Parts: sequence; C-alpha cells; structure tokens
Amino acid sequence: MSFQFTNPEWLWLLPPVLIWVIWLAWKSDVQIGVWRRWIAFVLRLVVVLAVLLAMAGLQWREEIEGMNIYFALDRSESVPSQQQEAARIQVNKFAALKKPQDKGGVVVFGAEASLESMLNSAIALDKIQAVVPPERSDIAGAIRLGTAAFPEEGQKRIVLFSDGNENIGDAMSAVVAARPLGVTVDVVPLGATRGGDVAVQKVTLPSTVKKGQTFEAKIFAQSDQARRATVRLYRNDQLLGEQPVDLLPGKNLFSFPQTLQEPGFYSYNVQLDAPGDVLPQNNRASGFTSVRGDPRILIVSSDPSNDATLANALKTSKLEIKLAGLDGFPSTLAEMQSFDTIFLSNIAAGDLGMDAMRLLESAVRDFGVGLVCVGGDQAFAAGGYRGTPLEAALPVDMELNSKKVLPSGAIVLVVHATEFPNGNQWARDIAFAALDALGPQDEMGIVLWDGVDRWLFELTKVGDKKDLGRQIAGMNPGDMPSFGHVMQMAHDGLKKSTANLKHMVVFSDGDPGAPTQQSLQAIVGDRITISTVMIGGHVAPQTMEMLADVGKGRFYDVRSPGQLPQIFIKEAAVILKSAIFEEPFRPQVALSSELIRGISAAEYPLLKGYVCTTPKARAEIPLVSDKGDPVLAHWQYGLGRTVAFTSDAKAKWAANWTGWDKYRQFWSQVAQWSLRRVDTADFTTEVSIDDGEGHLSVEAVDAQGNYRNFLNLQTVVISPKGERQLVRLEQKGPGRYEAKFPTKEVGAYLLNLMDLKDGQLRGSQVLGASVNYSPEFAATEPNINLLTRLAEAGGGKVIDPTVDNPFLRDRKKTFQPVDLWETLLRLAIVLFTLDVGVRRIQIDREEWLKATATLQRWLLFWKPARRPVEADESLAALLSRRDEVRARQPSSEFATPTPSNPDLFTPEKPVTLPNNEPKPSISPAIGSPSAVGDSSDPVPPAASTAGRLLDAKRKARKKME
Repeated sequence: MSFQFTNPEWLWLLPPVLIWVIWLAWKSDVQIGVWRRWIAFVLRLVVVLAVLLAMAGLQWREEIEGMNIYFALDRSESVPSQQQEAARIQVNKFAALKKPQDKGGVVVFGAEASLESMLNSAIALDKIQAVVPPERSDIAGAIRLGTAAFPEEGQKRIVLFSDGNENIGDAMSAVVAARPLGVTVDVVPLGATRGGDVAVQKVTLPSTVKKGQTFEAKIFAQSDQARRATVRLYRNDQLLGEQPVDLLPGKNLFSFPQTLQEPGFYSYNVQLDAPGDVLPQNNRASGFTSVRGDPRILIVSSDPSNDATLANALKTSKLEIKLAGLDGFPSTLAEMQSFDTIFLSNIAAGDLGMDAMRLLESAVRDFGVGLVCVGGDQAFAAGGYRGTPLEAALPVDMELNSKKVLPSGAIVLVVHATEFPNGNQWARDIAFAALDALGPQDEMGIVLWDGVDRWLFELTKVGDKKDLGRQIAGMNPGDMPSFGHVMQMAHDGLKKSTANLKHMVVFSDGDPGAPTQQSLQAIVGDRITISTVMIGGHVAPQTMEMLADVGKGRFYDVRSPGQLPQIFIKEAAVILKSAIFEEPFRPQVALSSELIRGISAAEYPLLKGYVCTTPKARAEIPLVSDKGDPVLAHWQYGLGRTVAFTSDAKAKWAANWTGWDKYRQFWSQVAQWSLRRVDTADFTTEVSIDDGEGHLSVEAVDAQGNYRNFLNLQTVVISPKGERQLVRLEQKGPGRYEAKFPTKEVGAYLLNLMDLKDGQLRGSQVLGASVNYSPEFAATEPNINLLTRLAEAGGGKVIDPTVDNPFLRDRKKTFQPVDLWETLLRLAIVLFTLDVGVRRIQIDREEWLKATATLQRWLLFWKPARRPVEADESLAALLSRRDEVRARQPSSEFATPTPSNPDLFTPEKPVTLPNNEPKPSISPAIGSPSAVGDSSDPVPPAASTAGRLLDAKRKARKKME
C-alpha cells in the first residue's frame, strides 16, 4: 500500500499549522479537567491534519492487474490490401493468448483515425467496419486517439501496424506526449518495396503571363532506373501533343515552350507513361497560369439558339462573348476564372447540380466573378432555386408570400426499395431533396410498401418541414410486388387536393408490376403528370418508360446515386410553376441605377411574363412589375456582383424587347456593371505543396523596385471539394510575405490573393496549386527508420509477431489512485463536533458510564445480562415510590381513616403462627413520627424488607434536599 498527493504544494502549511495548534492548546486558559484538555488537543490536531491532507489531495494507490492494448491498423493506400487483412488476423491471434483480465481495442487510420472497437475482454475482429479516407497516413492521429481512449487504470500499450510513411501530422510528437500518461508503443512493420517506379513530381508555370508572351512549362519526373517514356501535355483538358523522352535514374527535368494569345485562366496537365511502371497513380501532375486581357463573358443557355439575340447585343459593347449550352458550363472553379461574368439564361437548378452551384457561388463571392441570372419558365422559384447556393448569391429570395402566389402545387413520391447499395438511404435523400425544394404552401406525400401498401404521410402542406423531415428520416420502404395499388393510393390523394399543379414521381428499380391502362388514363385524366426514376435497374426499363410516357413526364435511368438529388430538385420544380405570372405588363421604374441609366420609364416595352420572387433586404430593385414584384434586382455578394432579371431575354416573354432600340443598351449596361472590378495585383508569387501542407510566398515590389512593407495580405483558399478557408499572410522579411494552408485532399486548390487597405480591396491575384496524387504513392518502400524511432521513444520495441505477444511481454503492475479527500473531510467534520462537545459539555462519571453503555449497545449491539429480581427488592421499590409520591402531597390525603365499626376489623379467633412462634408486635404506621424517629438516631442494618424500605426512603429524602 502506498499513498500520493495530487496537490503537494499544500503540505508546506503542515508544520506552521501544527505548531499553531500546539501553542494554542498550551496557552489556552479554559478551565477544564486534564483528561478533557488532552482529548480536545488530540481531536483538534487530527481535524487540522485531516483538512490539510484533503487539500493536498491525498490518494491511496490501489494495485491493478491487467494489460490494455489498442491495435492501430494502417488502412492507407500505401499498405497492400493483403497486408491489411493479415494485420487483422494477427490481432485475433494476439488476443487468443491474452490473460482473462486483459483488454484490447482497435483503431484504424488513414487520412483520419477512427475507433473500430473500444477496450473489451473479448476480441473478435471478423471485419473492419470503420471507413477512413485512404489518401493519407496520419499516424499521429491514431496514437492520439488511442491514448485518449485508454481508461485510467491498468497498463497501457499501443501496437502500431504501419509502413511508417506518414504524410500528415507528427507521429513522434504524439508518442512523446503519450509517454507521461503511461502509454508505451510497440510497432509491427508493414508495407512492400516497389521497384521500377516512374513518377511525375510537379509541373511549374508562371502564375501570370502577358498576352502573347512565351513561357516554359517545366516538368519534374523521377525514375528508379533508366528507361524510355512518353510525355503527354494537356491544356484545359485538350491534348497539345506527346513526346518520347529518355529517363535517367533519379530526377529528370523537361521543358515545353508555350505561348497564349487569349486571356483567361489556364490549367496544364502532364501524363507520363513508361512500360513496366507498377504504379500508374503517380504519373500525373497539374499546374495553372493566367493571362490578362479584355473582359470575357460566358452565356449558358437552356436553348442557345434562342439566346443568340442576347449574345449579339453584348458583342456590340466590345466584350468577348461565348455562348454555350448546359454542356459548356465550367466544371471546375479554375475554368470559371477565365470569365469575368457568367450569364445563366433560363437554367434550372436541377440542370446545374448542387456541386456546380457551390462552385459558382464561390467564384462570385471569393473571386469576384459577376453573375447575371435571366429568367424563364425554368429559372428562379420555378426552377427549384429555393435553398440552393445559387439562391444565396442572388439578390432575390425564392420563398414566396402567399399573397403573391395563390396557386400551389402537390407532389406524391411513390418509393420502392431498390437493390442499389444503401438504396433506402438514397430513397431518404431524394425525399429530403424534394422536400427542401418545395415552398410552405405546397403539398407533399409519400406512399410506399413495407409489407403493406401505406402512406408514410398523406398529402399535406409542407409548412415548416420539421415534422415531415422526421418521418422521412425513419422511412424504410420494402420491395413492392406491384405499382397498381400504391399508384392508385397516390392518385386518390392527389385527386382530393385543391392544388393547381399535381405531379407524381415513381422511384424504383423497375421490377414491380405495371398498373392497368385504365388506371393510368384515370390519373392523366385528372391532370396529374407522372415522372419515373429507375435506379440500379436489373430489368428492362419498358415499364418505367411507359409510365413516364403515358403520364407526360420524364424518365430517368440513373446509374450513379450522385445524380439523384438534382433529379428530384428538378422534379419538385414541376409543381413550382405556380410562381410564374404570364400576363402582359409594363415594367415600372422604382429606383435609379447604373443598369438603367439613360432609359426613361415610358420607354420600356411590355413583357409577357415573369417569375415571382421576393427582394432581399440589401438588394437594389430598379424595375418592378405592376404587382410590385422585382423585375430587375442587383447587389454586391462578397467580391462579386450579381443581377437578377425575372423575365426572359428572348421571344417568349420579351418579344417586344428584342426589337426595342435600347435592347442592346440595357443588356450592355447590365453586363458592364456585373464585370469583375478588382484590379490585378502586381506581385511575384509562388505556391508549393509539401507533406500535406500548402506554402504561399509573395514578393511585393513597387514600380521603382522598392519593397512594399506592412501590407495587409489575405488569401482565400478553395479546396477541391469547394471548402473555403481565409488565411492571413505574415511578413517574413523586406517585401516578403508567407502563409501556410492544409491540403489533405487530392485535386486542384484555387487561391485568391487579396491586397486590402482600410477594409477595401485594392487588388487581387488568382493562383492555383494541385495535389497531383495521393502522397501514399510517393514512397517506394516502408519507413523502417521512423518506425524504429517511434518504438524507442514510446518505450516499446519493433516486435516480431511470430515470437512476441504484446499482451504477455514486459508486464508491469500498475496502480489506480483512490481519492481520500472526501473521507478526510467527513472525518474532520465529525471530530470537530466531538472537539466542541469535549470542551463545552460537563459530564459526571455516572452519566459518562451510562452514555458509554448506550454507545456500546448502538455500536456493538450488546446488552448487559439481567440478574433475577427478588420479591423483596420489588416490594422495596414499590414502597419507595409510594413514599416519594406522598412526600410531594399533603399528609392529610394519606391519613388512615377511623373505622366506624371497629368490630369489623377484629379477628374472630387469635392468629396462630407456625412452630408456636411468638406473635410479632405491630409496628406503628409507616410515615408516623414514631416509625421514623429522629434522623440522628442510628439505623440498624436493613436485614428485613422493612429495613430496606426505610433505606430507600432516606435516599429519596436526601435527593429531594
């Protein structure tokens, strides 16, 4: 048994406090007995000592037996799958030989660490369930997670199965931090040596070049041995050419001269092919450069031929215009940087997709690209913009007031479980996508089969969506045998609805039986449209195609779950056509603006329709409809400017505008106002990526060659997944600034370097960097050196699984601390009470003995043995009690009455005593003076009962006196 203190700094108070207690007891003038003084002194000493020990955190170290081990399994791409499986099997072998009191758990790691199983006495690792990103190796994260998951008691050990090729974090620091917590680290090496590997390390390009300037694209490659290879160079995904090269062992450099005549943002990609290369994943690299030039505008239209009039009007403003369909919309943020403004003409949110809308929002907010959204029957609220990133960027809101839009829509989803992996979760996701796209006045219902055909919830107004969302989250549809009854239920629900637009969407893998033609004709006859979505279909699609064809809807044959959310945004938009007003009206000027400068209110021709929206708080609304709804709205969004024109720009609604003499002026002013306004900053920049971290360095020099110091430089970093991060640059020297940012994901990183002064943007520069491939493919062999150093720093060893078992090796006894402060404080409280009692309460010997006896009975449950009580003693006690009562009252109450007839008390015959003993004389009455006599007379011993009664009477009188 041993003890320890958690706050030993309090122990310095112990000597002075004890001295004070002793001095106080010595100098005290309290008038109490010696034995009470000593008892009080000891009690006070113990009380003070208990309080001080409690403050110092006294703990009792209880001995604990048992080994706790977390196995950290490397699941990154650099470890072959066969070795990952072998590591799982080895864990089970170790566990089979452990002692009963031992426990084991499992941590798996890649780019992130995850807890596969907590510590448990029974370890049966049949399959790894946790999923971690395999693109990186974060050994430090696995060690930190395992260390945090250990309990306080027991021996603690982490067994690391890895190749040691870490590319995130610092494993050595994690091991050093774990050692003071009693954690040791053993290592089991994994991995394989790959020979004959060829890799492209990077492509370097100048960040900005002038129009027509010649520059070089430099390619850095590495090879294990001399060999022939072929280099292919791509620009904006277009092949420029290929060239055979000779690779030497080690690093190789190749240069390709380039000249760019058109302004824009360009991406270069390099591919290196070599026969016999065992690892093709590391044979690609990317780089970026930008060319300054005249502003460029991209018009993306749902029908490019109908928007040719708009494109021709903008070309007269000396703007470079590119007109494209949906397939021409930029797929990456880098491609969007080639344009200063992007026009969307009658584009539905479902046609763009959520990822493209996120990129477009980032291009406007973070890089200053302009956005002009032109309406139509597929745009704004009618196009499903509600709740999307596109709505966030626009100056108008899609949430419509019921006073504006009285008509409503109703949609019913017929949901069937598919055999697609995780199909029910996708069913829930598409239901959520449809719910999010609907307005509060719209109606929604879901019908399904889960053993019986039933409504998940009947057709009802969406409202605040929370209750419907909870029901969707618990939805688990089954494999329905036929569409007939469920579609009839959906038909009955829609038939009762008062909505103006009614739509049914059937989600299935296509194998349920089709409904009858009469049933379908009845549905169509009630003006209900039907669309079908076939996902993971394993039968012919004729049934699903027939339902969509008869129902005058659309058929989707989905092969990737990623398509589903945007499909259902598009289908939900079918019932949002109620937001469209198709009545002729003349726009009214509500506010003076640059966009309508030089055009009077009377000059605007009639428009035949528009999509109803609600203006946002900070938006400017130059033109409104006759009902007060926005027709033209604009605002500043981040670094960019956005414009919303809720009517269209072609012959459907703007037929009177296309021939208007100021049609070109109007749209040219809209385009000019929306252009990217930020001046290009003249900095020399360099972006590099190393060990999972990006490095940005900037040299700021003015036109005279002088350093520019104390600048406020910031950069917005957009990851390949569209995540945004703002990083501030620090000045490291004269005119030199640096910043770092994380680069865990593989792909292109886009940066917007901004020069700020007094909160205003003075200039910016768009930069790019790329993580070409997972760093897991950069190393060609395990890092045994790092694994060995981790084991040494962690107090463990590099173990051989065939010889060593971490459960049995180097076992040590451990101790669990048990806090005693609560017990000590309770003891101090009890003893302090006794201390006060000893000093303040006077107890004589008889009461002390009585209290001691009572205490013995309470504590020991002991009762003293009773001796038999004699009759004389009982009589004496009764007589004594009688005398006490008489003594407290007047004697007249106890006077003996005189008998009225003395003969009644005279015996008829004399009493004869046994053995002829003489008859005793009758004593005077008890209580009479003659019976008591003088108190000073000697009293004979109470040998008889009467004598004992007299003794008891005398004692009672003495007490009363």
